[in-house]
Amino acid sequence: MGKAQVLAKVTEDLRRGHYHPAMQRLASLTAAHPDDLELRARRAALYRQVGNMVEAGRWGFLSEDATTPEIAAFERAHPSAWRRLRLLRVNADTADHLGPVAGARLTRLIEQAGAAGLGRVTWTENGPEPAPPGFWSVTFPCLVATAFGVSAVGLAVIGLVTVIRWIF
Repeated sequence: MGKAQVLAKVTEDLRRGHYHPAMQRLASLTAAHPDDLELRARRAALYRQVGNMVEAGRWGFLSEDATTPEIAAFERAHPSAWRRLRLLRVNADTADHLGPVAGARLTRLIEQAGAAGLGRVTWTENGPEPAPPGFWSVTFPCLVATAFGVSAVGLAVIGLVTVIRWIF
């Protein structure tokens, strides 16, 4: 079934007051089209209509019409910036394709996630992930530990040789 047909069924469900099937249909469409901002806005509007401020903030996060209480509810429910970024279910940094308010909001979230200690954000086919550690951030501590280990073994050998010379 195509997107237009599913949206027509959502409209019919809402006209009848059947919110749950409408939510399920919009969830399926959003999963199939994660970067479709119109679907996200419709989903946010539906959650707003049923009074679910957390989900309205989540799905309205990338739209210009998300309210401050909705965004605040989403942030309170999910205090980790990385968790919020992953819950948005976007596959790429779409800040350039958003309006000024939503773009700034997403950019700020990406910066918060990068500052959260897991490293800067990189985009994969599965969505945002922490950047893999660099060569020197992994290798340098190992080199330092190896140098200390070799020095300790060297000093132990010198001490052992010195003790043996004293005895004989």
